[in-house]
Amino acid sequence: MAEYRVPEFTSEQRTNAALQMLVPLPDRKWGLVSELARLYGVSRTLLYEIRDRVLDAIVEAVLPRDAGRPAQIATLTVNKAFIDRTIAILPMLTGSVRGIRMGLNLILGVARSVGYISETLTAAGEQATAYNLGITVPLPILGEADEIFQGRKPCLTLVDGRSFLVLNLTPAESRDGTTWGVTYLDLIERGIQFHDLACDGGTGLRAGVREAELAIPLLPDLFHILQDAHHLTRRLEGAAYKAIENVERARRADMEARGIIRRRGRRLKIKVPLPQAEIEEAKAIALFDNWCWLLSEVRLALEPITSAHSIVSVAETKTTVETAVELLA
Repeated sequence: MAEYRVPEFTSEQRTNAALQMLVPLPDRKWGLVSELARLYGVSRTLLYEIRDRVLDAIVEAVLPRDAGRPAQIATLTVNKAFIDRTIAILPMLTGSVRGIRMGLNLILGVARSVGYISETLTAAGEQATAYNLGITVPLPILGEADEIFQGRKPCLTLVDGRSFLVLNLTPAESRDGTTWGVTYLDLIERGIQFHDLACDGGTGLRAGVREAELAIPLLPDLFHILQDAHHLTRRLEGAAYKAIENVERARRADMEARGIIRRRGRRLKIKVPLPQAEIEEAKAIALFDNWCWLLSEVRLALEPITSAHSIVSVAETKTTVETAVELLA
């Protein structure tokens, strides 16, 4: 029985079979296809398919072409081998012009000079700057500002809390009030208006607002609010453990006074009697537990994505936070 996949059916044998089958019928020996199928152990259908592919390739090769040199077209096949090679090479590269040059050579197999790469980066930076300067926001932004560092240079990072658009991320020489004030004024000249500004307690950020004379509300950022909340959590936890310790001390003093236990030295001194210590312990533990529950609810409400992978409703978040504020009052 003829097999459809024969490993020993080499390219030379395929070529020879195709050439014999391309001979027209009057000149081709009768029963040639069946003879070739038995000779190579393949099906007649496969032989006819090979003949058709060879015929299509010949027709494609003899078609008339446009005059002149053919255009150079570089194609890139992104397969598993290419991805694996890229992954192996990328950790070797550094964020420099020479690192980019090495990456082009090792990954893509192309050579470019340092000057070419530098000019390309400069041109791309100019295009990006022109594009960024042309971006405007129709509504007053809900500003969120922070200081980050690129190397050793400070950057005033300004994001619109409504659209999550990054409005500024440019390194500066210093991070004083004058520098950030000029940055705020540049943004205003671009047509960006502020509704408010959330930032941490950095003196440079707030001084920049004063230097630019921005009459906008300054709000604390969420990270530092939660950080203060965690400080309060530790204090309430410490108070609860202190109350537990006072109850245990008062209980030992009470048992010692009733002669149930004895100890050397002076009698234990207690701040409050056992009944009052137990009441204070229950209040401290309840306060700590309620605070931890309330904080977890607020954190869940402030998460932008729910556990069902959907966006949290702003109205629902506002309701939860307002309820938490009422419970804290």
